[in-house]
Amino acid sequence: MKRARIATYLANLLDHFDTSLYGFLVPILAPLFFPQSDPVTALIKGYGIVIIGLITRPLGAWYYSKKAQNIGPHHALIATIQGMTITTFCFVFLNTHSEWGVYGAIGLCTLRGFQSFFGAGEVSIAGLYVLEGTKYEQQHQVTSMYLSSQMAGILLAGAAASLIFYSPTPHLYWKWPFFGSLITGASGWWLRKQYPPSFTPKQKLEKSKTNWSGVFKVAMVSGFSYVLYSASFLFFNNFAALLTNTSMPKIMALNTSLMVFDLILLIVVGRLFRNINCKPLLKTIIIISVVAIPLMFAYLPNLNFVGICAIKIIIISLGVAFCIPMHRWYWQEFSPHNRYKTTAIGYAIGSETLGRTFPTVGLAIWQYTNSPIMPGLYIALIGILALVVLSKKYPPGQS
Repeated sequence: MKRARIATYLANLLDHFDTSLYGFLVPILAPLFFPQSDPVTALIKGYGIVIIGLITRPLGAWYYSKKAQNIGPHHALIATIQGMTITTFCFVFLNTHSEWGVYGAIGLCTLRGFQSFFGAGEVSIAGLYVLEGTKYEQQHQVTSMYLSSQMAGILLAGAAASLIFYSPTPHLYWKWPFFGSLITGASGWWLRKQYPPSFTPKQKLEKSKTNWSGVFKVAMVSGFSYVLYSASFLFFNNFAALLTNTSMPKIMALNTSLMVFDLILLIVVGRLFRNINCKPLLKTIIIISVVAIPLMFAYLPNLNFVGICAIKIIIISLGVAFCIPMHRWYWQEFSPHNRYKTTAIGYAIGSETLGRTFPTVGLAIWQYTNSPIMPGLYIALIGILALVVLSKKYPPGQS
C-alpha cells in the first residue's frame, strides 16, 4: 500500500496541474472569449463558467464513488485521470471569440463541464484512498502529504501561468500550458498503473442508501475549505489588482511564491496536528476566519504590496490548518459502507456551489455594492453555516 500511496501522491500532483490551469489563466482568457464586456464583467463571466460544474461535478462524484465502492478506489482513480488528461488537452483546439464567436465560449464551458465531471472523482476519492490502512496517529501526516502533492500540482500550474503573464503578448501563448497537460496527465496515469495497492479488501462493501444528512454536512464543511483556497489563490489576485495599485503580473508572481509557502506549511502542520482532535480544531479555525477575513478585506484599499502579501499569508494559513483535520473528520464521521459515496457527493456539491463559484460571486458582490468588506462577509456567512453543521448533534444513524 505504501508504493500505491506514493504513486497516488505523484499522480495527484500531475492531475492538479491540469485542473488548476484554467483558473489561473482566466484574466487572460476572459477578454479573449468575452471581448464585448467590460473588464470586471468579463472576469465574472470567465470564472462563472464553472457553474456548469453544479451539474457535472455531483454526477461525476456519484459515478466514481459508486465505481470506487464496487471495483475499488484504485481503478476508479485510473479512470478519472484518463478523462482529465484528454479533456484538458482538448483546450488547445479551442479558438477565441474573434474566430469562433459565441461558440468559443460554448466550447470553453463544455470542456470545463467535463473537467468537473472527472475532477470530482479524483479529488473526493483520492483523499480517502490514501488513508486506507493508515494508523490513527499517522492520518494527519498522510493527509498533509496528499494535500502537499495537490498543492505542488497547483504550484506548477501557477508557475506556468505566471510565465504567460510575464510574456510580452500573453494572449498568443495561453494554449502552451495545455499542451503540457498531455505529458503530466499521461505520466500520472502510468504511475497509477505501475503501482496498484498491495492489499485486498477484507469484505465486499455492502450496498447502502445515500446518506443525505452526511452529504449536507460534508458539503458545508468542504465548501468553506474550498472558499478559503479560492479566496487566497484565485479571487484575491483580481480583487487586489482592482482595489490597489499593484499590477497583475506582480500579484501572480506573489501567488506562485506563496504556493511554495503553502506547500511547506502543509508538510509542517501535518506533523504538528498528529494527535489533535479534529472537530474542535475545525471550529476554532472557522471562528477566527469569520472575524478576521471581513476586517482584512475592508482595509485592503489602504494597503500596499506588503499588506496584500500579509492578507494572503493569513488566509492561506487558515486554509491549511482547516483542510488537514477535515480529511480525518471525514474518516471518523462516516462508516466504511458509505464513506466514499457520502464524502464524494458532499465534496462535489460544496466545492462547486460554494468554493469554485466564489471568485464569480465575490467579484459580483463587490461590483454591485462597491464595498470591499462584502465579499469577506460572504465568506463569514459560509463559515457560520459550516460551524452550525459541525456543532449540530445528529441522531444515531444519520452520520
